[in-house]
Amino acid sequence: MKGTLFSIIVVFILLAGCGPGTVNKPENLKQAVVEDSVKQVNPKVIAASAPDSSLQAYGNLYFGMKKAEVADKNETRQQLGKYEYNFGYSFNGDSALYRVIIKSDGIKVITYDTELLAVYRNLAQIVETRYGKPALHLKFPSVFDVQDRRKYKLDEWAAGAKQIQISLVENNLNSYSVACEITHQKMSEAESTRQKNFENKDVIDAAKKF
Repeated sequence: MKGTLFSIIVVFILLAGCGPGTVNKPENLKQAVVEDSVKQVNPKVIAASAPDSSLQAYGNLYFGMKKAEVADKNETRQQLGKYEYNFGYSFNGDSALYRVIIKSDGIKVITYDTELLAVYRNLAQIVETRYGKPALHLKFPSVFDVQDRRKYKLDEWAAGAKQIQISLVENNLNSYSVACEITHQKMSEAESTRQKNFENKDVIDAAKKF
């Protein structure tokens, strides 16, 4: 009897010792596979979640930023290449940025063909380095051509929702500047429509009665 009882105890101990190890191995393997799968990153997900570069207006400025934020993130005068330029901005009715204007100091007509040309080429080269050849390019105009138009567009680039234009502008009869406008096209068009509707509000309200 004692021999039989001893044999049962031995068998029970052996089963108890082997059982948990055999049962736990598949669970540990499954857990390891799950942990490894979490560490893997799908490159397509990264590309899909990346910010739209066309929303970048300039440097740390993005279209849609409010006035106070723009003032904190960008200096109003900066050195670009060989020359300094002044920065201005356009905001829509919600005080959201939709255009950045980079403009040179006024240059007298006596140095129009030398200094103004150099300031223009400096800025055009900077933009071209980033975006390549412009979709539109006109030769440098005479001072009389600029006087006739007051604003003479020379170059234009398109990058997604962003449009970049470089023009010569007449400040007055003896002062001319190079101006680069970086504009979010859809926001600009929406703001133009809003302003027209505001200017014609009385007519629009009256028209609704018919």
